[in-house]
Amino acid sequence: MVDANLENRVDALLHGAIDMHCHTGPSIMKRKLDHLEQIEDAERAGLRAVLFKDHFYSDTGVLEVIRKHRPAESRLLLLSGVPLNNALGGFNPYAVRHGLGRGARLVWMPTLCACNHLTSAFRYDLAGRLGMIRPKGLTAINARGEVIDELKVIFDIIAEHDAILCGGHLHATEMFPLFAEAKRRGVRRLLVSHPTFWIEADLQDLRDLTSMGVYLEHVACLTIDCVDRLYTADELRSFIDTGGIDRTILSSDLGQPQNPRPVEGFRSVIKLCIEAGYSDSDIRKLTSRNAATLIGLDEAAA
Repeated sequence: MVDANLENRVDALLHGAIDMHCHTGPSIMKRKLDHLEQIEDAERAGLRAVLFKDHFYSDTGVLEVIRKHRPAESRLLLLSGVPLNNALGGFNPYAVRHGLGRGARLVWMPTLCACNHLTSAFRYDLAGRLGMIRPKGLTAINARGEVIDELKVIFDIIAEHDAILCGGHLHATEMFPLFAEAKRRGVRRLLVSHPTFWIEADLQDLRDLTSMGVYLEHVACLTIDCVDRLYTADELRSFIDTGGIDRTILSSDLGQPQNPRPVEGFRSVIKLCIEAGYSDSDIRKLTSRNAATLIGLDEAAA
């Protein structure tokens, strides 16, 4: 039996939400829906913004064309980033400057090409399975544990544009020197996506990262009822409470064919938060206000 009060509460909380991690097509990876279908879903639900992510290219140019042809009354913000995987040349400052110059708001460190992603026993070469050239593993740290020089140039460009630096799929041990050096070079918007999964951060790492001013993004695809689920509602609550409500962001990380559509998944993670006893004010921080602060949306509006 549908609980109308619960559904109405979820509807109200979904209105104004921001999805920082949305996988839609076109992509070399199979996707459940394309950008336009996701935009329609997001507008229908009243989302404030969606940040589109592809591991192999920046959506910046595609979204520029879509924006041009959207109805004038559309208020949904379409955001993009620059993924530093092999397809864009790895640690490529030219790609970063071009993407941020065209309006991208985030730079991802390597994801599918990160050494951490490729070398641990339970991981796999997804790019190879897609028929692409075998990835060249990338790491942010040299043999002395220092951030490599190529990244320092990229940090300077990110700082110049006041954009977000996301740790990608680097290991938790790489995140600390990465963010420390980025902060020294003026980067002030820092993010780790699904820190307990690919990144292998433990609870103490979550505390230490947030103490550095890093936002932690936990994703619906690992916590709601779908094929990729790894964590219970209690574990999600533990992650949120450890990192702190003011430094935690909830996103979908959805768009895979076997999983719910991103907006549907976002609804489900809001329900989990309600069931866990979080107030509406706290849920709005987790699903909207913290992301808006990280992106700088309210600063831009002011």
